[in-house]
Amino acid sequence: MYTNLHIFLQRFEVLTEEEIAAFISIFKPMEIRKLDHLFVEGERVSRIYFLNEGIMRGYLNTATGEVTSNFYFGPTMFTDLMAVRAFEPTKMNVQALKDAVLMQAEMSDLDDLITLHPRMELIFFKFLEHLYLFGLLRQHSFIFDSPQERYLKLFNDRPKVIAEIPQRFIASYLGMTPETLSRVRKRIFKEL
Repeated sequence: MYTNLHIFLQRFEVLTEEEIAAFISIFKPMEIRKLDHLFVEGERVSRIYFLNEGIMRGYLNTATGEVTSNFYFGPTMFTDLMAVRAFEPTKMNVQALKDAVLMQAEMSDLDDLITLHPRMELIFFKFLEHLYLFGLLRQHSFIFDSPQERYLKLFNDRPKVIAEIPQRFIASYLGMTPETLSRVRKRIFKEL
């Protein structure tokens, strides 16, 4: 489990063995069952999570129902950074779509670790930059792309989503109804 965390960190910055050991030491293992929630709207979130294996779905409750904001596939790191940094209850819900093996660490422990090992801040800068660009591309897709183009981009960029996520969640993630997604998929298969 810790090997995946090490590999994940190395994608963003090469760390010394001492830095890796210090980073890993703040994380504690945990498991979550399919359909259980890691956290729900209204709770205080103070941890960062490393998803070693499994699939998680982030979603928000709106007046019209649930809106899927993201899918997390292991190995990756996530939290509700807005809630953590604002010290406010989260508006997000994170649910396991498959049994998941995670590790969790208090953000305050991570902040302390960065104080002791300043180079680690570079990892999080690069990771947050990666997330920002991902979010910006998604935002541009909603502005400029048709529903069919959004689906095809998802198909090309994140094939695991198409292969492993229920259609109703994919539709919500793409900003369309399940019926619209069904029509889009039929149109694409006709063109093939």
